[in-house]
Amino acid sequence: MNDKRRNVAMRVPAVKKTPRKVFIKLHRWTGLALLAFLFIAGFTGASISFRAELERIINPHLFVVEPGSKARPYAEIITTVESHFPDAVAGMLRLPKKSDDALLVSLRPKQDAPGRQKPPAGMESSTRFDQVMINPYTGQTLGQRNTTQFVLSRTNLLPLLSRLHYSLFLGKTGGLIMGWCAVVWLVTLFFGLTLSWPAKSHRVVSWLSLLKVRLKEGNYQINYDLHQFASVLIFPIMVVVSFSAIYLNLPEVVTPITNIAAPVTPIPHIKSKSPLQVTGIMCSVDDAIGVVQSTFPKTSIYSVNRDLKNGVYNIRFFLPGDISPNGNNYAYISMATGKVEHLRLAETGSAGDGFINWMRPLHSGKAFGLFGQLTVFLGAIFLCVICVTGLNVYLGKSSRRPTGEKL
Repeated sequence: MNDKRRNVAMRVPAVKKTPRKVFIKLHRWTGLALLAFLFIAGFTGASISFRAELERIINPHLFVVEPGSKARPYAEIITTVESHFPDAVAGMLRLPKKSDDALLVSLRPKQDAPGRQKPPAGMESSTRFDQVMINPYTGQTLGQRNTTQFVLSRTNLLPLLSRLHYSLFLGKTGGLIMGWCAVVWLVTLFFGLTLSWPAKSHRVVSWLSLLKVRLKEGNYQINYDLHQFASVLIFPIMVVVSFSAIYLNLPEVVTPITNIAAPVTPIPHIKSKSPLQVTGIMCSVDDAIGVVQSTFPKTSIYSVNRDLKNGVYNIRFFLPGDISPNGNNYAYISMATGKVEHLRLAETGSAGDGFINWMRPLHSGKAFGLFGQLTVFLGAIFLCVICVTGLNVYLGKSSRRPTGEKL
């Protein structure tokens, strides 16, 4: 009995009476309003926190190849892909990170490329796929998929979960919805923390008491304690994930605010100074990659975007010290001359650029390697637990008779 009284005493909240009632209502109704969105974000977030690894496990026939002695030139692979998909052009190439990784090629409708033969008037591109997986050693097409449409299949599982996570498959509108949900989520996190804050917060034992689940006091109490336990345990993770989600979905809102404290370098609009017809490209993808590698010997190339409209290659690459494992550096190289039109390097960026560079790696956990990914994965699982237990607490509270009991 004494232990029970001691536990109750340690759980005494700092906020009481009228202010507590106000925070309870704010936390309850914002939580209920966000319930479905947060559960979807948690479930899909857990699924895609190891997206690259899961792609290799779920679809090894598409993403894992037998390493060869020498890879085919990318220019040759592009020609082969475009011959297989005559109404499309190869847009972005995501290069293999491992020796047994497949090469990913994104497709764009042919009418998006100047100098290419366009479909007849009134006829749209019949491209059914926007991503092709290629064996970089043989040039063989391993498979293809559409990453923008709702397709229930093993091949499309990870793109489907990713689209659901970021935009609910509602395009820009869905992205705005999820962004503003993240704003409300960030606010309600602090409502919940205020309600949980112990009166004797200077004592570690008071915080540890919040992490105890009273298993012998009924379903309502178990759900309440689990909700509080999970919320307090992963509070820092949820703050980081919700804040980074705000930027990822509402960059037009966050960037101007960031500019006030630390200017952010605008993304440049680079256009080759030399006239370009796509049929007359003088610098191949391989040549452009070679320019970057000769300039930065310690680099690894993540992707090459063929900007056919402006006649430049946009190459994203990694350098030691980058926050993102995919790299935070970009080189814009003319397709006509092979000259570097512009370099955007993380090491020379502003404080605002550095802040923005942290957002996506923090959201995915990849800023801290495997440990970070596992942390985000577990945080996403706990978020689902918080949603379920929060709903159960609300339903249990509604069905209970008013007793004046303080929880």
